[in-house]
Amino acid sequence: MRVLGWDKKNNTLMFWLRGDIPVRISWTFAIPAVLPFVYEWRISPSEAIAHTFIFAVLLFLSIFLHELAHMRAARRLGVGTDRIDLYLFGGLTYFKPAPALKPCPYMWARIAFAGPSTNIVLAVLFAACSYLVFGSFIPRDPYGDWLSVPSTGLLALALWLGLLLNLVLFGLNMLPAYPLDGGTIARDLLSPRLGAHRAALVVGICGLALSVLRFAIILPAAAAGVLLWFPPSFRPNWRVVRGQTGKKRKELAKTGEVKPVETEPVEWRGRGGWPTNKQ
Repeated sequence: MRVLGWDKKNNTLMFWLRGDIPVRISWTFAIPAVLPFVYEWRISPSEAIAHTFIFAVLLFLSIFLHELAHMRAARRLGVGTDRIDLYLFGGLTYFKPAPALKPCPYMWARIAFAGPSTNIVLAVLFAACSYLVFGSFIPRDPYGDWLSVPSTGLLALALWLGLLLNLVLFGLNMLPAYPLDGGTIARDLLSPRLGAHRAALVVGICGLALSVLRFAIILPAAAAGVLLWFPPSFRPNWRVVRGQTGKKRKELAKTGEVKPVETEPVEWRGRGGWPTNKQ
């Protein structure tokens, strides 16, 4: 692995994995590392710096290992990786066009599930380390619940954050919506029964519902002073639903042509730290 430095074209920090697979880290990736401690920066800046640094390292490791798991699972099934992007809403692994492969049941579901399963393994490791060091699987304040921030030192805080972060990443990524892993898994599992296009439509509708319902958590949290933003986004799911039910799709169905399922999670946005569909 060799660090190349700053990519001015895409405003990203860039390094290469073995096999010449580029990893782009957007400046927007720092935003979710800072948001949970915005209020603490006003009260105790010194503690906020330490907590933000710990959380940033844990966030990077958890998401990066998640994306590496996708890459390794794809490689075992004969699918190459084009690049990995880490940005505001997490990570994205872009795969190369799959060559003619032997039929593999639920290939994309297996590739997608490799990421969340890695987060579960990491959560178990953090819990095991907590038990070995503190005698409890969940490091916490003895007078609070399991969501209470530990007050026994930075190590306990790191283990608690690592456990909680990976459980959250697993739960969010398993939601049946685009561009989450759960959306790919659900589509791949439903396709043999419903067909590829109808399965994509079902997942897209679920994604639209979840993208609206998440504000039931985001808005009360914001009112309480906690800034949260989490997937699924409305736009990629709307693109899928519109692509499967639009006029053009119906016209193609009449002529016997098949329109590819639109599941690309982001579009070209030029400079500014966003993942791009162009190289």
